[in-house]
Amino acid sequence: MVTTKNDVRCFVAIEIPQPIQELLRSVQTRLQSEIRRTSWTKPGNFHLTLKFLGDVRPETIDVVSEAVQNVAEAQVPFSIEFGGVGAFPNFTRPRVLWVGIKRGALTVSNLAKAINQELQHLGFPTDHRFHPHLTLARLRSPMDLEPLQNILRQYDAIDGAVISVNEITLMRSQLHPNGAIYTPLNLCHFAV
Repeated sequence: MVTTKNDVRCFVAIEIPQPIQELLRSVQTRLQSEIRRTSWTKPGNFHLTLKFLGDVRPETIDVVSEAVQNVAEAQVPFSIEFGGVGAFPNFTRPRVLWVGIKRGALTVSNLAKAINQELQHLGFPTDHRFHPHLTLARLRSPMDLEPLQNILRQYDAIDGAVISVNEITLMRSQLHPNGAIYTPLNLCHFAV
């Protein structure tokens, strides 16, 4: 697909409430002294990406919103409990440090699959490698995190890191030198 300067960089996500953003920030703060040369996710920018869409033509945004709303209307509210720190691709060669989902991961994965199926009809490629997570940091240089396993295990459970999910968001992502700016384009509410 050829992109134009008017295209809107988008993704579909579950937004993370402020109290959980603060909990995640405290986890980052504790890990910063151990893990250096890292770009930490900025406060307020945590979200659980269900589908990255890339550059979308402005005239297609409404159709994409409608497709995401169709998926949302078929979904009942559910809860997610965050916990456990992991790394992509692994702890010996990490590029991304993340917090996983202890409860609700299957529901999140099924929701992402439904979004993929709905958007496939609009020409978006299907993502077969979905792994629900919240990105804590991106590592800028190689570092073996295996020696930090005992420290990272402290976050197998994060007290209070539970959210109720009753909507998904079509989000705009604008890249800037100081980090991305995320703007909700459409809130898609679940069936009640």
